[in-house]
Amino acid sequence: MRRYNNAPILEAVLEFRWSSAKTLDELREVLAGDAFKEFDEPKSREVFNASMNFDAGEMSHERKHIGFEIALRDGSQILFLEHQKFVYIQRAPYDRWEYFLERALSLLEPAVEVLSLSEFSRVGVRFVNRIDVPLAGTKGIDTDDYITISFDGPREDVGVIEEFQMRVVKPTSKKGVHYALVVATTESPLPEHVGILLDIDVFTKLSLPASGSKLHSALTEMRQEKNDIFEECLTDQARNLFGGFEE
Repeated sequence: MRRYNNAPILEAVLEFRWSSAKTLDELREVLAGDAFKEFDEPKSREVFNASMNFDAGEMSHERKHIGFEIALRDGSQILFLEHQKFVYIQRAPYDRWEYFLERALSLLEPAVEVLSLSEFSRVGVRFVNRIDVPLAGTKGIDTDDYITISFDGPREDVGVIEEFQMRVVKPTSKKGVHYALVVATTESPLPEHVGILLDIDVFTKLSLPASGSKLHSALTEMRQEKNDIFEECLTDQARNLFGGFEE
């Protein structure tokens, strides 16, 4: 597949979930391994739940420790390890799929071994992209010039869309494979530009082995599905912003 010179990837993410919850001690044992020595010390990942007792007129709060987060010192790689989930994140700059996948699986392998995982209940491949579009002196941009996803409002108005956000979850033509697509306008770090966010998460809830060629093939196929969705979202005018293709 051809590679863009300046692909608009902000984050590449692989997520693996399993059914049986693991203890915090088991998660600590994973992160104490040699594979994670170059990462900073683990930080707690917590969730906060609030509930309201309307009869008593009181609100209660609960804080729950669900796992750990580790990151390289420069923030380029982040890993979440929770009771039922392993998430590997590569932040920009993103190099090649082969390197990204190899790195993720090299960190996943000790987790699978220590936690005695035999299969995953959900696996996902997610890429977050931001297309930086020049404003050309207007308050907004005509999104139809850059993406194939259109918004039809309830009436005819003047001007172009200044902001929008949409999320859709759909099955693909491949058995058991679905995707979640988020499209939105967002701020761009470039002056006189607007960002268009394309967040594509391709996933399956079919059971997959926790290692081996079947898992590798499924990840590669989901990545290809993600690429197809990405290309189908773009116009040639958007592609022109990516600096052409590598030779």
